[in-house]
This record gives sequence, C-alpha cells and structure tokens, in this order.
Amino acid sequence: MVNRTREYNTGNAPKQTGRTQKPWWFTGEGVTLGGGMLNLALGFLKILAGVVGQSGVLLADGLHSFSDLATDVVVLVGYRFGRMPRDEGHPYGHGKIETLSTLVMGGVVALVGVGLTVNAVITLGGEPTTSTPGLVALVAAALSVVVKEGLYQWTAFVARDCDSRLILSNAWHHRTDAISSVAALAGVFGARNGYHWADPAATLVVGGFILKVGWDLGWPAFKDLTDATVGDDLLKEIGAVVASVEGVEGYHSVRARRAGGDIRVDVDIEVAPDLNVVQGHDVARAVSRALHTRIKNVRDTMLHVEPVGARDGIYRDELRATTVARAKELAAADPDVMGVHGVRIIPLETGYLLNLDIEVSPSLTVQQSHRIAHRIKQGVKAMEGVADAVIHVDIHGDE
Repeated sequence: MVNRTREYNTGNAPKQTGRTQKPWWFTGEGVTLGGGMLNLALGFLKILAGVVGQSGVLLADGLHSFSDLATDVVVLVGYRFGRMPRDEGHPYGHGKIETLSTLVMGGVVALVGVGLTVNAVITLGGEPTTSTPGLVALVAAALSVVVKEGLYQWTAFVARDCDSRLILSNAWHHRTDAISSVAALAGVFGARNGYHWADPAATLVVGGFILKVGWDLGWPAFKDLTDATVGDDLLKEIGAVVASVEGVEGYHSVRARRAGGDIRVDVDIEVAPDLNVVQGHDVARAVSRALHTRIKNVRDTMLHVEPVGARDGIYRDELRATTVARAKELAAADPDVMGVHGVRIIPLETGYLLNLDIEVSPSLTVQQSHRIAHRIKQGVKAMEGVADAVIHVDIHGDE
C-alpha cells in the first residue's frame, strides 16, 4: 500500500495559515526587484564617478553593476516559475527550474571570479598607471561597499526565511560585488597615495574568494539536478520523525531529494500485520503530517506501507504453504498423534507463529498429552522461519 501526499507553496515564503501576508520587501521576488533597482542606480553612480574622478577600476566596477541586472532577471524568473504549483504537464511541480537557475548563478559568480583574477594578473604584469583618481571616486567606491553589503544582508535574510538556494546565491552575488568594490576602494586609495599596485593585488585575492563562492553555490545545485541525496543529517532527522509516530513499528529505505526549495521524501514504514487497510492508511497519513509539519519545506511524501517482517519474505504465499505443510508432516509423524487439523499461521516480526490442533487417544492422561504437545511444539519451533508454536490437544474421534 502506497500513500502519497503533496503540499506546494505558491507564494514567496513558506506556507502560512491564519497569518498576515509578509510585506513585499521580505519576499523572494520583492528583494530581487529591490536589488535590481539599487544595482541600476549604483551602476550609473559609479560610472559617473569613474569618469569624473578619472578611475578606470571604478568605471569597470560600474559596468559590473549593470551586468548584475541580467542575473537579477535570472533569479526573478527562476524563483517565480520554480515555485509554481504542479500542473498537468508538471505533476512533480517546477522546483527544478529554481535549481537550474541556482546553477546558472553559481556559474556567473565563478566567471566573475575568473575575470577579476585574470585582469589582476594582467595588470600586475603590465606598466603601472600614473593617473591619480579624484576624491569623488574614493567616495563612490566606499558608498558601493556599504550599499552592496546591505543588499547582501537583506537578501540573505529573505533567503533563509523562505529557504531558497536561488535567492541565497543572489545574496552571495551581492557580496562578491561588495568585495570587488572593496578592491576598487583599495585601488583608488592606493593610487591616490602612490601605491598603484594595490588595486590589482587586492583584486587577485578577491578573485580567488569569489571563485570559491561560485563553486559552493553551483556544486550543490548540480547535485540537486541529478537527484543526489540531501545528506545524512537530514535523513536521520526524517527517520527520527517517522519513528516517533504512533503505529509505526519500523521503517527503512529512507530517501529524500531537493527540487528548488522543496524536499521530497520517500520511506517504507512497517505497521502491525493485523491492521486493516484503513488503519494502515491512517498511520501513513499521520507520518506524512509529521514530516510536513516538523521538517521545513517537505512538500511531497511517498510512503510505502508494509506489515512488519515483509522484508524477510515471510509473507510470500509459497513460503507460508511450505511451512504449513512441513509443520503438519512433523506433527503427523509423531507415533502418539492420531490426526492433525486446524493449522493456522500468523506472521510476526521475528517469524511465523504456528497454531496446530493435534488428536490423541482418549485413553492418555493429561500429563501424557502435555508431553506429546510439548514435544511437537519444540519440533515445530526448530523449523526455519518459525518464531513460536501453540499446540492444542483434541480427543481423536471427538466431534
């Protein structure tokens, strides 16, 4: 029996019930739009300051801010479409769109690091510049550091709140811009004080850092696209939640994967063999509710319900029939047993429980009958796959 449940978040934050909707600036779309507008204004400001203040590094940093608008569009599209609810053409939702956008963002950040590093190496190996940037360039660079770091803190806060790796990747993109602006500030300050090598040296260090950030963003997204596991810690947390639900006798085959901000869980749960289908389904629903409420961003659960011991194969019809036949033969072979009937088999977690009715002569004493029953019980229990046996003694010929 399989129980599958899904929950999808169509907004910009985790699903809420009975709460006031968050203001736009605390949503994934809102923070991305706000960041895009600030990047546009900052780009114009740095280009203007670079021209007026005669700073090539600030001019390049301004053009870099304009390029950020393109990544903001990628984030906005990926986030909006990635969190759309499932439809007929996408029965599992659109979460992979957000994951793919995160991978793209990781590549963009890495390319920024490569560009900065290569440019710094070229500049260090060339002729040093003799121009002295103006004070306006120094002020614009300092302002860029403050604004971009503020953008990082704002975006990272929203990303953690809605648990979006895509928004988090955009936050780190803002921070790489802040760090490149630090390099620009160091370069302008150094050039104004006669240290013309300060700019490329600082940029070289920053480039290596940005490369690492790009890898840290892109690699997890790549693993999510290939349905890699979510990690041992989260799997253990899922197992603990499943085990805590009343009615769950055991569990195995715990699997989970990410699709954007969503987590999909597959697990096999074991219930008591004597439960009926409705009762087993109720246990599965309880497990699903626990996973949805106690683990953040679980949106889809696939629960396979099976009786305890099913993994050991004791529920196979051919094994049951073989075990019953062997038990009947063993009991009938006893010289004091005159007949065997009413063989019943019950699967337990540790094996079968066998109930046998044996017929004995009415002339036997109770003690003699008990010894026969005990002898047969020990023989049946010694059979492979049998956990216990109950032997009932009847009088032969008694209706």
